[in-house]
Amino acid sequence: MIIDETKRLIIREIAKSEAEEAAALLTLFGEHKGESYSKEMVEAYVDLAYGFYGYGYWGLYEKESNELIGIAGFREGSCPLEVGYCIRSDKSNRGYATEAVKSLMEFAEEDFLWVLEEEKEGKEVTGEVLMTYTVKGEVLAYARTTKENRASVKVLEKNGFKECNGFTR
Repeated sequence: MIIDETKRLIIREIAKSEAEEAAALLTLFGEHKGESYSKEMVEAYVDLAYGFYGYGYWGLYEKESNELIGIAGFREGSCPLEVGYCIRSDKSNRGYATEAVKSLMEFAEEDFLWVLEEEKEGKEVTGEVLMTYTVKGEVLAYARTTKENRASVKVLEKNGFKECNGFTR
């Protein structure tokens, strides 16, 4: 299922036939960076996330080549939405992450405003660099990164995220 098309990307669900390629990309991703993922793990994820939640992390496909160049989306079950993304190193620093996050936030504002109405769990969210995206004064989405990852901070800032010290969800 296609989630969105941008100028240079097609954002869509990862097919099970692409699970091995996606597993290799996931080693670049977030708090589990460096861990290994199997084809079977990605296939199970596709079934669970897309089947149960109806959203999750999607593939970023370069229109020109139709290659899977990254992964971006929302952590399943997070409230507010936690945004995550990664781009293959040979395709980084070309604006793909900025383009993808812009699309994700437009998608969130259209389809996930219910998150603002959800009862929050009262848990504090912190991170080395924590950034939030607010709508009507409430946190719709957040992202965590590291101080060393200035490129990621720039991507988030370009898309309306603001750095904060923490918040309670």
